[in-house]
Amino acid sequence: MEKPPFEDDRMMRLIPALLMAASVAGVADGARAAAPEPVQPVDADRFMGRWYEILRTPNDQQKNCYAAYQDWTRKGDRFAIKQVCHRDSPDGRESTFGVSAKPLNPEHTKWEASFFGGLIRGRYWVSDHDPAYTWMIATTEDGRFPKLMARRPDIPEAEQAALKARMAKLGFRTEGLQAVGK
Repeated sequence: MEKPPFEDDRMMRLIPALLMAASVAGVADGARAAAPEPVQPVDADRFMGRWYEILRTPNDQQKNCYAAYQDWTRKGDRFAIKQVCHRDSPDGRESTFGVSAKPLNPEHTKWEASFFGGLIRGRYWVSDHDPAYTWMIATTEDGRFPKLMARRPDIPEAEQAALKARMAKLGFRTEGLQAVGK
């Protein structure tokens, strides 16, 4: 007997992922709060490259995700983002997916990202960064999922604590932030 299309393992894994991404992106959220406004503009050329997740707000999309990072590259007036997670451990199987992003303002602090070929869209803010582009604070447009990212996979605990305090000063809830496994 032939399986119905939704019994295919790949499709069954894709549907929950799409639903989770939609909820994280705020697509399923009717009423949205607003993230704190970005502090300073972003130089898009200096922003390109690898960003490692240091602290993040837990979400269903990133369960069992360790040593996560993003690689940003310019594609004309858009940007391609390769998102990488390691499953089960920091050295585990690599799981990747591509995202397309476009800036929503001339300061390059607000972005619209397209997942799964544009099926799901989400908006994200780069709320703050240091002048040398060694760290950034980013979030969803509603401010519910702030994260700290850096150019290297780990930063000293004292620096993490100071940046977490900076996030709180910007108006983010920080009590739920988790360190991303190295």
